[in-house]
Amino acid sequence: MPEPSDLDRGAVRRQFDRRVAVPDPAAFLLREIEARMLERLDLVRLAPTRVLDVGCGLGDGVRRLRQRWPQAEVLGVDLAPRRLAVAAAIEQPPAAGGWVRRLLAPRRGGAAGRAAAPAAPLGRYVAGDAHRLPVASHAIDLVWSNLVLHWLDDVPAAIAEWYRVIRPGGLLMFSALGVDTLIELRRAGALLPALPDMHDLGDALAAAGFAEPVMDTERLTVTWSDSARLLAELRGLGGDARRARRRGLATPRQRARALASLEGRLRGDPPATAMPVTFEVVYGHAWCGSAKRRTDGYSPVEFRRPPGRGLA
Repeated sequence: MPEPSDLDRGAVRRQFDRRVAVPDPAAFLLREIEARMLERLDLVRLAPTRVLDVGCGLGDGVRRLRQRWPQAEVLGVDLAPRRLAVAAAIEQPPAAGGWVRRLLAPRRGGAAGRAAAPAAPLGRYVAGDAHRLPVASHAIDLVWSNLVLHWLDDVPAAIAEWYRVIRPGGLLMFSALGVDTLIELRRAGALLPALPDMHDLGDALAAAGFAEPVMDTERLTVTWSDSARLLAELRGLGGDARRARRRGLATPRQRARALASLEGRLRGDPPATAMPVTFEVVYGHAWCGSAKRRTDGYSPVEFRRPPGRGLA
């Protein structure tokens, strides 16, 4: 199972709420992985009527999933409300409908133990925590999540939520950054959040109840010629949201020294013209079985009389 996380959930939300620029500075990686995930869907026979994009950000994935299945209802959920407001504003006219509210479920754990009302949807988008999705149980044919899982501080809880909202026979497809991502920066002394291991994610899928999870990884190498631009674009993927992160801002002199040290380590000796950085991308997909596990952990068993047999 995944190791305990060192992420601060509130800091994750604040980091992404600050990053609402259009175009998204992290789009270079998000769109590439999204395209590879869509290619994998070409091998799957699926005609979903309801699709959920967990961690939808600025809504690019929601729009591409709607292009693929124009007949489907596609809902985007994200922790950062400012990014959702941008996603909704991009759509002209705003796409709202009663189907969105039918998909939403009351949030658990409201005041005095009562369930609170779900957040009001912005078109096809709703603010929500991936660990406690504001979506009705057994409502979704395809759960989709692109480069989000490594930002979750309780991965088993999030995967259990994916299983709760998916219908029997539904498909889960996701990607995440794996343990060897930014390994060059780690070797250079950068303090980075812990990232999930592919095998641990597969174990968590099986533990949640998903059938025959399939996991694989690939490594992408991206090169930069300038360390300042490298850090700026990597911050587009999310800043430092560790609980033990350094508080306060670095002075210009401290920042210049840190950039020079990082650039020297990445270029090597003799210095190279480009600075390579590795991204290990973990892909996973799994089906929800036709006999879905109950909330108490038990699976229903159905006994059927053989055809042509009667009682003596």
